[in-house]
Amino acid sequence: MAIKHKGITRIGFVRLGLKDPGLREAKKFYTETLGMLPTASAPGQLQLRCWHEPYQFSLVIDESDAHRLAEIGFQVRDDADLEGFAARLAQGDIQVARHEAGDIPGLGRSISFAIPGGQRVRLFAELAQLGYETGFETPDWVTPKRVRGTPAPQFLNHVGICVPHPKETIAFLKEYLGFYASEVIEDDQGDPVSALLFRMTKNVGGQELAVFPGAAGKLHHIAFTKDDASDILLDGQYLRNDGVTLDSFGPTRHPYGNTFSLHFFDPFGVRLELCSGGRMAEPHPEFKPVIWSESNLGTALSYHDELDTAPFLAASI
Repeated sequence: MAIKHKGITRIGFVRLGLKDPGLREAKKFYTETLGMLPTASAPGQLQLRCWHEPYQFSLVIDESDAHRLAEIGFQVRDDADLEGFAARLAQGDIQVARHEAGDIPGLGRSISFAIPGGQRVRLFAELAQLGYETGFETPDWVTPKRVRGTPAPQFLNHVGICVPHPKETIAFLKEYLGFYASEVIEDDQGDPVSALLFRMTKNVGGQELAVFPGAAGKLHHIAFTKDDASDILLDGQYLRNDGVTLDSFGPTRHPYGNTFSLHFFDPFGVRLELCSGGRMAEPHPEFKPVIWSESNLGTALSYHDELDTAPFLAASI
């Protein structure tokens, strides 16, 4: 008898609103510069996925009157789990919105709600599968020709958010959505100021959500998975050749999550990350998070640099 994991099974997508008429600049950057694949479009909306993902999208961009994080989507096991979350949230007096299938093209029935900190989370059980770019039968796991010469990330890895009260947000995500902390940064009183949170076993970065201190409702970054550090070093050259702005430090060993990472910005100020490596994080009773002190924040963020942490901790949109 197969084991069935209840609750959230994976991070599904991130949805942005960008002030970009016709989404022309967004499409150009995310396809030609970053190397994602466009899968569907409608007036005012663009859907994209990474070449190693079978689902219809992992990034949705809507035309908006301002740059903003619209929502983060997580897939649950089935409709029964979806209803279980709705009931649990209602017991906590958390307002839940219900959405019919097709509210976002390709997405099944879903619910959404605001978490402490202001971001909206959407839970869903079904998302259309287009199949792998390389096919399901004897696939050739080589970067497809049409995205070679770009970073061409493999998967959506995690999303970083900024919240005014990290302790409250982290507690909510654990209590209501079943997340575990893989790593935590604590202040002198032992309270969390940042945490890396995951729901299922993770072997790249140990996170699906990263919580940072900051203004309510803001996005910190969106991270994508790459094979290894050598890939990311080459990707940095592709990005700089296209005039992309890197973050306050270049490719680096990122001890917080134990990844090799490169942070950079899209034309709208959205901070993006390419990451590889990381420690295995598994949701079992004996798993213990790594604890960092706030005084070691610089080392946690970049092993190689004497880092001014303020620019990196700032929200992107």
